[in-house]
Amino acid sequence: MNRNTKIALGGAAVAAGAVAWLAARERNSDAPASYPPLDVLKPFAESLWIVDSGPMIASGLSLPIRMTVIRLPDRGLMLHSPTRFTPALAAALAEVGTVRHLIAPNIAHWTRLAAWQRAYPSATVWAAPGLRERGQVRRSEIRIDRELAATAPAEWADTVEQGLIQGAAGFSEIWFHHRPSRTLVLTDLVQCMEPERLPPVTAWVARLSGGSAGTTPRYLRPVLRFGEQATRATLAGLVALAPERVLFAHGRPFTHDATERLRRALAWAG
Repeated sequence: MNRNTKIALGGAAVAAGAVAWLAARERNSDAPASYPPLDVLKPFAESLWIVDSGPMIASGLSLPIRMTVIRLPDRGLMLHSPTRFTPALAAALAEVGTVRHLIAPNIAHWTRLAAWQRAYPSATVWAAPGLRERGQVRRSEIRIDRELAATAPAEWADTVEQGLIQGAAGFSEIWFHHRPSRTLVLTDLVQCMEPERLPPVTAWVARLSGGSAGTTPRYLRPVLRFGEQATRATLAGLVALAPERVLFAHGRPFTHDATERLRRALAWAG
C-alpha cells in the first residue's frame, strides 16, 4: 500500500469517525427540537390554533414541526400540515369543531396524513400540485381526494384565501391567509428555527442554510428563482396581504411586526 493510499484511507476513517461522533451527539442531545407542550391544541388567534410536535426527522436532521388548525364558520376544521395523531388531540379538536379537511400544503408535508385519514375517513384530503404523482406517495396508504389550486375552493373561499408558490424540480407550496385573524399560514417558504432548541448538527445546518434566520432557506431559493418574475410577484403579493401574524411549519412564528418581518424574510427575491 503506497503512502497516498494510506493517507486517503486515514482521511476516510477520520471523516467516518467524525460523522459517527456527530450522529451520536445528535441522537443524545438534550435539545428538544420542538416547542413543548407537544401534540396539544394551543389557541393562536381568532378561530385558529396551532399544534407543535416533533421532532420531524428529515435527511438525518431533527426539526420542530407545526400543524395549524383553522375553524370555518360552519365549525368545520382545516388541518394544515397534520402532525402526530393522538386520541387526546382528537378529543381536543372535537371540542372546537369537526375535522373536515386534511391538507398536505407542499410536497414534503404529507407523511402524517395516514393516521388522521384513518381517524376521519369522511374528511377530504387536499394536496399540493404534484404530490399525488410522487412515487413514495403512490406506494403509501394515503388517499388524496382533491388537488389544491392557486385559488381557494368554495369550501373555504369566504374565510380563507390561498395561492400557489411554484418552483423548479416539482416544488409547489400553497399559502393560506385566514382573513378574520389576518394570519398568513406558510409551510417551508420561511423558517425561523432557534439553534438553542436544536441538536448540534441540525443547529449548524440551520445557521448555514438560513433556516434559523427567519427567511427562506438558501437551498430553496434557486428552486424558486426558476419562476423569477412570477416568484417575485407571488412573494410581493404575500407582503401586500399585510398579515398581523405569520405561521410556518418550522420555528418561532412572527407574532409582532409580522408584515415588516415577512418583507425582510422575502427580500432576497429582489
